[in-house]
Amino acid sequence: MSEIISRNQMKEFLKKAYLFCLLATLPSIGISVSLSQGFLVLSFFFGLAEQLKSGNWKEILPNHPVSKISLSLFLWYGIVFLIHLVSDNSPGYAKVAWNGELKDFFLFFGFLSVGFTTKEDLPKVYRALFWLFLLLVFTGVAGGFTPVRLSRLISDLYKTSSSYRFTHPLGSLSSIPLYISIGLMNTHLTFGGLLQFFSAFAVFGFLRTLIQGDKKKILIAGLLLFLYCLVFLLNQARSSMIGAGVSIFFASAHLFFIRKEFSKSFLIKGASLFLGLLFLIGLVLAFSPAGKKVIGPLFGKEKHTDSGRTFIWDSSFPLIQEHPIIGVGPGNYNKEIEKVRISHSEEYSELSYFYEVTQRGHAHNDYFHLASVFGIPAALIYLGLGAILIAFLFQSKQDFQVLIFFYGLIGFFVSGLFQCYFQDDEVVILFWILLGLFVKGEVLISKRDNA
Repeated sequence: MSEIISRNQMKEFLKKAYLFCLLATLPSIGISVSLSQGFLVLSFFFGLAEQLKSGNWKEILPNHPVSKISLSLFLWYGIVFLIHLVSDNSPGYAKVAWNGELKDFFLFFGFLSVGFTTKEDLPKVYRALFWLFLLLVFTGVAGGFTPVRLSRLISDLYKTSSSYRFTHPLGSLSSIPLYISIGLMNTHLTFGGLLQFFSAFAVFGFLRTLIQGDKKKILIAGLLLFLYCLVFLLNQARSSMIGAGVSIFFASAHLFFIRKEFSKSFLIKGASLFLGLLFLIGLVLAFSPAGKKVIGPLFGKEKHTDSGRTFIWDSSFPLIQEHPIIGVGPGNYNKEIEKVRISHSEEYSELSYFYEVTQRGHAHNDYFHLASVFGIPAALIYLGLGAILIAFLFQSKQDFQVLIFFYGLIGFFVSGLFQCYFQDDEVVILFWILLGLFVKGEVLISKRDNA
């Protein structure tokens, strides 16, 4: 009897520890990547142990096409790594690969960890997701009006910095200084990548309150939407803005014309209200030098990073051409692209300066980077993941309040055309968690229908 009680206590402990770590993972994404990764790994292992104790082997990987194609991507990663490990004569290649793209496998724990939740756990998870949204919005607002990087509030607690970087100034609006908003993140691209996931949630959550007619909810949702748009404009990440726009477009098509959550007449009212809000913010910003800096790139004004992206892509194409099937291998991108840049600098001497100073590290395009490192099959699998997600999302029977969290995943695949968001740890953690939540919801509905 005591042994049975002990087992039940252990199961209960593992369940509570798993759920606590999973719930802590979500808001900590907006605070620190190290913190969120720590909670994520703990939640996965606590959840895995709890599933094994209960004998729920089938719950470890949900039986869903999105799960299978996601897993196939990492299986291809493993195949490519093993091929390069065997063919590469360098004894330290395994470590190089692990420090490169191979460690991304552990971010997949977000997808797997969410799969361990029960139907009763999900409301708590979505509540934690909402807290992340609030954290991003309010730290984004604070970051747009201070030259101090808010991330130092966290990093200075445990390490000493030899330099002190400030946020980039945008100028002033009626004597109020404005800065590029990065929240608690280190770069505006990472912060923008996180913001884009909540575009449909902010817009359609507000539209739903208009239908409900609760003035208090309308005021709160409207204020959050206003602040969200303001932070997005101050953030200046155009790739994320494009992704957010695509997410809203697909959400509109699905919610208005397929699910009919809103009447078609409301489409005109809602679109007019949303565009009016953007116009109002843009109008205020347009009458100041700082505001022109904020909205200029949205209307085609070239930024200094645009030409750099061209040189990065130009250097990546030869890698894909020479290694179309298995790529250059994880951890080898910088080494191989350096050879291409030297070759191009010698061939086009007038451009040698630009090849030298352009940023290294990744291809500034998720598809080009995947094709360069893991071969064209990896890029096709990733593209297939996006396509199959859209197909299942448009067939989904999940509740409206839940569904609006998932449209941002569609925009993620589009914004990746201009940045390497799939290589950004902070952003990818949220991507896999949201994808896991979507699959979990689909599996639960399938079980309900079968029952």
